[in-house]
Amino acid sequence: MSDSLANMGTAALPAAVLAAITDCAAVCRDTLRRLADEHDRLRAALDKRIRPAPDGPERRLCAVDGSHASVPTAGATFTAIAAAAVEDATLTDQEVLVQMLPPIEELDSLIGGLRCILELRLLARRIRTTTSGLFVLDGSFYSVLLEINRLLIRFAQDHRGNNPPRWWSRFYPLLDAFFSDEDWRLVLECRRVIAHSKQATAADDVITLAPHLSGTITDRSLWSNVLHAGEYSLPTSLIRADRPHLLTGYRSGALPSFQEHRLAIEHAYGQFYVIYYRPDAIGPAYRIELPAALIAREPLGAVLATFRSALRISTVQEPLPQFLADAICRQLQHALAATAEGARTTLQNEFDLALVQRYLGPYRTPR
Repeated sequence: MSDSLANMGTAALPAAVLAAITDCAAVCRDTLRRLADEHDRLRAALDKRIRPAPDGPERRLCAVDGSHASVPTAGATFTAIAAAAVEDATLTDQEVLVQMLPPIEELDSLIGGLRCILELRLLARRIRTTTSGLFVLDGSFYSVLLEINRLLIRFAQDHRGNNPPRWWSRFYPLLDAFFSDEDWRLVLECRRVIAHSKQATAADDVITLAPHLSGTITDRSLWSNVLHAGEYSLPTSLIRADRPHLLTGYRSGALPSFQEHRLAIEHAYGQFYVIYYRPDAIGPAYRIELPAALIAREPLGAVLATFRSALRISTVQEPLPQFLADAICRQLQHALAATAEGARTTLQNEFDLALVQRYLGPYRTPR
């Protein structure tokens, strides 16, 4: 903190915040000016990768999204994982898993991987029960791989000995069914599934074409600046040659026949491509991941037409089913907090209040 701010006493924090806002605005101003100044150069550099978007028939769109939440207490943690499928504007399927666990290191990462498994399992179930339409997975296929890989690393570490933590047994049925039913493989090999990541962080093109903007914009921002309405970028591989993508964490024999599943999953990831698509002049470009079977002109036209038609609300920059699935899942934290409070209230009628508070009271000062 500067001497001038330190001398301001109680006004120092608000002043520091205001100063930071000014600094952030200056950085954004500089970035926007550079994007405007370099539009023509970047457009020319990317011209060979830009095409008018093909048109095609619209399909019914079903979006699958998930969420996870936890409410830690002094001695235990309430956890919940949910996934929802919304077709057009109708909730068609849902799955919820609620567990009470002991305090666990890296709990958020653990239940994040389980959330991805629940999402893929729900999506596989929807695929098996329908013969048409298009499915959109909320997020990136690559981020799903990273989340599940982190889960498998933890699984392998905890199962090296003969006495894995007992809480793992609550998730064995989900893990066994996920791999034995080949849900992941089905989703990856289905010709009707795409992924749309709202918070796309890839910056490969930025690093190559505008390294001076690296750290301030992403590829999605770059393509939003370059593409005109109704244009898309030619597909590029989701998995770059220099990007590790194997399921490196798995070293345990506790999950049956995993090696076979692993090879099929890794091969499927090699068949995924990325495009950036700008439907109109008002909105940004969207990053869409899709399998090789959908990058040909005719099926791609149907995908883009379906995606475009689902952008029904100007203030919602995602397909409506995806927005609704996300809105439904975001209620999970409130439901779990109510569940924890209900459990405390119930037990206070059976045990000494002080004992309940010592075990199920907040592990830190409530907000």
